[in-house]
Amino acid sequence: MSRRVSVHHFVVSKLARNHGPGQTAWDLLDVDYWRTVPADTEFPKLFGQLDVFTRFYMEQARPTVFRVQVSWVDHPSGVPEVIGDYGPFRVDFDPAETVRDVSFRLPMIRLQGVGRHTVELMRPVKSGWRAGELVPIAHTHFFVER
Repeated sequence: MSRRVSVHHFVVSKLARNHGPGQTAWDLLDVDYWRTVPADTEFPKLFGQLDVFTRFYMEQARPTVFRVQVSWVDHPSGVPEVIGDYGPFRVDFDPAETVRDVSFRLPMIRLQGVGRHTVELMRPVKSGWRAGELVPIAHTHFFVER
């Protein structure tokens, strides 16, 4: 049987909170893919925090370590710039589970400018010639505007 993990929901919000231990309901507050900054904002600007709600579906998954990277896609040079690397976040999957909800908190994102930003969930490759390399398994976007 596969030990595969897949992500079906990967949502950026200001705050993601669970209703309590053993509860499956979550509140995702201020889910908005636009972040507005005042017109006189000087960059770089620290943005308080974002939570990334993630719903995993799996078959006999083992504990896994993830990282979350935030990149500024609309960099003036035309080359995306990684502006935040968060983690490692260890997720202890229960082999009997088929669904698991997790929220990753990203504190103090250092925004470099306006435009599109990508948030990627990364996991390391465990074996083979790519062992240790981070590969994206989910992504979403948000936009910063004045």
